[in-house]
Amino acid sequence: MDRKQIYIDVLLHKGIYKEEKTGRQLYEMDEKELWELIKGSGKNDGVTKRCL
Repeated sequence: MDRKQIYIDVLLHKGIYKEEKTGRQLYEMDEKELWELIKGSGKNDGVTKRCL
């Protein structure tokens, strides 16, 4: 499993499935963008959480 897939799995586990500002899906982002979402996910800046 590569690093990008691990980052995507972590974000999905946290309930984050796309970037709110652009609407881009996680698989469309590079590793650096995914890492920034992980680091900033506690603040919920620019990310959309999945509604259950």
